[in-house]
Amino acid sequence: MKKILKGIVLGLFGSLAYIFFPILLKAKKQTIFVINYHATYPEYNKNFIKQIKFYKKNFDLIGENYFFKEKKINKKPKLLITFDDGHISNYHIMKILDKYKIPAIFFIPYQFINRKREKNILLENKVTNTKYNIISNLEKDIDNQYKTLSMSFKELKRLSKKNYSIGAHGYSHIRLSQSLKKKKLEREIIDSKKFLEKKLQIKINSFCWTFGDLKSYSANASKIIKKNYKLSFMTCAKPFEFNQSLFQIHRFNIENFFSLSHVAFVLSGIYELIYFKKRKYVNKLTK
Repeated sequence: MKKILKGIVLGLFGSLAYIFFPILLKAKKQTIFVINYHATYPEYNKNFIKQIKFYKKNFDLIGENYFFKEKKINKKPKLLITFDDGHISNYHIMKILDKYKIPAIFFIPYQFINRKREKNILLENKVTNTKYNIISNLEKDIDNQYKTLSMSFKELKRLSKKNYSIGAHGYSHIRLSQSLKKKKLEREIIDSKKFLEKKLQIKINSFCWTFGDLKSYSANASKIIKKNYKLSFMTCAKPFEFNQSLFQIHRFNIENFFSLSHVAFVLSGIYELIYFKKRKYVNKLTK
């Protein structure tokens, strides 16, 4: 019953958000919207292209480097697209990004890439979902005939050479909770950057917190991130304002199977209200 009710609410308010979206954005010209995707299966490529066209119509799309430039107010707000977890499907989405000239950041958990691959897709899926807490759909993994569920360093180098940014997403993709000791936090935050830079021969500027629930954040982790990165991304649904801390860049979660009305609903301002209490707590904890 809850699922049905949620669908009705999303359908109704999503349709309204989509119709009035340009009007809702008028007050957001001086902001940067940042969105994140997870696995991007090719079954939804046509829908993803619709999303891309929607973004290009309503936003100026930017890359990581924009945060280091002088901010200029234009007719449209900015939008940055990010991909979490290093799932193999994220590599294949590059073809669409190339075609439409879309910049992006790919946030990579180092050990998920560096690990020894499993013997078959069943084991790959199990390890991906359980050991690394990265969501992967077994049915779609089989349908797409994936042999591995994580990108390789070779594929990451190709992304980098095409000027896509690579960011760190932890060493082993665990929560950076207040219970973790300093040595473990340094492993997740510092070593993930150091080893990615060594393997890819690039500079890593951005860190993305894992999971996004309240247990995922801690003041100790925040201190280490600030000493080792230039940007820090979170997931508490609010556009970035130009006078805001570069270490509290919040994102909106969107997946490539979301309808345009669903996307409009997420970005319309409603999610900002829903996440207000959580965002206030996280901002205070990581200040």
